[in-house]
Amino acid sequence: MFSKKPRQRSCIACRKLENWTDLVRTVLVGNEIKVDLKHRMGGRGAWLHADCFSVATERRSFNHSFKFEGEIKFDELEDYLKNLGN
Repeated sequence: MFSKKPRQRSCIACRKLENWTDLVRTVLVGNEIKVDLKHRMGGRGAWLHADCFSVATERRSFNHSFKFEGEIKFDELEDYLKNLGN
C-alpha cells in the first residue's frame, strides 16, 4: 500500500517547510499565545520552530499570522520553549 507523507507546514519566522511533527503549533486566545500540544485547539494556528522564537518576535510574525494589531503576551510559549531546552 501507499504510505502517507506527513503534512508539511511552514515556520512563521524562517518560512522553511517542515513536517508538522517538528514544529510547535500556537494559537492566539484573546491577546495571549497558547501552545497547542494536541493540535486540536480551534482557530487559526501558527507553526514555529523552537529555535525561531526570537526571530518571530522581532519580525512581529505572530501579529501578521493572526492578523492581530496590538500587544501579544508570550509568557506560556516562552516557558514551554525553555522547558524544551532542558
